[in-house]
Amino acid sequence: MSLRESLRKLSGESMVYGLGQVSGRAVNLLLVPILTRVLLRQQFGVSELVTGYTASVLLVLVFGMDAALARFFYQQPDRAARVRMTSSSFAFRLATGVSVSLLLALLAGPLAVALTGSDAYGKYLRLGALTLPFTLTVLWCNDLLRVTFQPWKFVVLNVTQTALVGGVTLYLVLARGLGVAGVLYGKLAGDALAALLGVVLCRHHVRPLFDRAILAGMLRYGLPLVPVAFAYGTIGSVDRWSLQRFASLDEVGIYAVALKFFAVVTLGVSAFQLAFMPFAFARAQDPDAPRLYARVLGLYVAVASAGALLVGLAAPLGIRLLATPEYAASARPALWLGFAAVAQGAYYVAALGINLSLRNALLGLSVGGAAVVAAAANLWLVPRWGAEGAAMATFMSEGLVAMQCSLVPRMARLRFAPVIAAQPEPGSRLLHGISVARKYMQRVRWSRLPAVVAILRSCADAPLRRPARAGPGPTRGCPSRCSARARGRRRGRR
Repeated sequence: MSLRESLRKLSGESMVYGLGQVSGRAVNLLLVPILTRVLLRQQFGVSELVTGYTASVLLVLVFGMDAALARFFYQQPDRAARVRMTSSSFAFRLATGVSVSLLLALLAGPLAVALTGSDAYGKYLRLGALTLPFTLTVLWCNDLLRVTFQPWKFVVLNVTQTALVGGVTLYLVLARGLGVAGVLYGKLAGDALAALLGVVLCRHHVRPLFDRAILAGMLRYGLPLVPVAFAYGTIGSVDRWSLQRFASLDEVGIYAVALKFFAVVTLGVSAFQLAFMPFAFARAQDPDAPRLYARVLGLYVAVASAGALLVGLAAPLGIRLLATPEYAASARPALWLGFAAVAQGAYYVAALGINLSLRNALLGLSVGGAAVVAAAANLWLVPRWGAEGAAMATFMSEGLVAMQCSLVPRMARLRFAPVIAAQPEPGSRLLHGISVARKYMQRVRWSRLPAVVAILRSCADAPLRRPARAGPGPTRGCPSRCSARARGRRRGRR
């Protein structure tokens, strides 16, 4: 398959996965105008706080098995071996999810004191803990549908899940008046029903089989990713923890609305990531794979940065439509979080060289350092700028992760090292675009459209560093050959 055909196939699969993400998560966005009007800002902040902590725990409980499934699924010799692999990973996912869920539910009281400063929120953490096995099952079904290239079943599962969660949540919050508990009960019921549907869709790859050797091989690949998941969980939760500790639950509520715009950018980023990982692993042995990966990374950064800037500029208008005026301060954090989502997506391509070389321990070093930076930045920025400070810290940490994962393969001399050229001009233009948008995002008019277009051009003006061609001597246009020709001309003049 040629490079152009591969990119066309990746684009088509990304659009299908994007359809599942958009049609599903649109329900979450539609809940915002309802919940921000029914719940107090502190209550909305508490629900998002519990949701954020649960998402961080989910990252760890996957144990890197999603990456292991994508890495080794295509190496199995036949369908029977693939079924043994999927069945073993599913049994492991269920056993670990149920065990950790029950343990966290028992420890909900002490955890509430440590995380929120009050045991009054223990019941909410308990509900979040009991949701974990069902959410993990849905995630496993999503992983299987991706590696088996069944995007339309993926769409059905995600749309159904979000519709169930949204419908049950609205009923419990509006009709039953359960408030924060209604939001969490809605998540529990919706994920439980979606998990049942996911198992039905994946029934052909689930059998009462268990292969310890296959599971051990997957764990050897996936367990080094646990520190990475823990570090990413830290990046994803330290912002809300810092806001709750050093600001207020009102600031957590403001930040929660800004995170919805992060989710908007993540729609496109997730669609790309869900399609790219199986696509990349399936073509890892092609001789043109490094060039293909580099091309994909360059195109992604250009397109995603432009989309993030558009979302950031539209954030003030979106907040007026989706929330009440007391959430107007969410606009500026939304801009930073949009570009944080772009950096998060770049990580998946930049880290591909490490994944394919089975050097996952290098990811722990890269992401762990970014987690330390995220914690320090939140401690410094949140007391000064509140929700915007937390968003700035998230942007810094996500950008650092992508940068480190793109540099490590080159430093370790790994085969796959798709990187964007480290030239200061595009980066400075992008940061200039963020600063301009930050100043004018609250009063954008059609008369400023040319300025907006200029900012978008600066985002897309990131040159791509192509892999060097192998050869004994300098290539055409090489600076060494140019200097040699210049010296020859000078000798001729003499």
